[in-house]
Amino acid sequence: MSKIEAVGDIKNHSILVTVCKVLSNRHRLRIVLHLEKKKACSFGELLKDLNINPKVLRDHLNVLIASKLVTKSFPYGAYTLTPAGYVTKQGLDAFAGYITRIADVIGGNS
Repeated sequence: MSKIEAVGDIKNHSILVTVCKVLSNRHRLRIVLHLEKKKACSFGELLKDLNINPKVLRDHLNVLIASKLVTKSFPYGAYTLTPAGYVTKQGLDAFAGYITRIADVIGGNS
């Protein structure tokens, strides 16, 4: 492996670690899943739909915005997934399929 390939691997692993950390929180994961279904939501809609404490919701939205998975439109204040957020959601769907396969193998259903 060349030095350039090794640097690319480090960058990809860094992104993977960041995304895993961000989505390891159930509230942030619920926000991403909800925005993928609804396309756009105001803070009030998210608050009502997800039944999360306002401070907790604000904090998790800020983490998702900082990680570039969610954006807030101005002046309307609607939260939406970014293109990276949609790609991340697609990756989660694929990962869920692998987890099912792993569970089958571990459970002896292979």
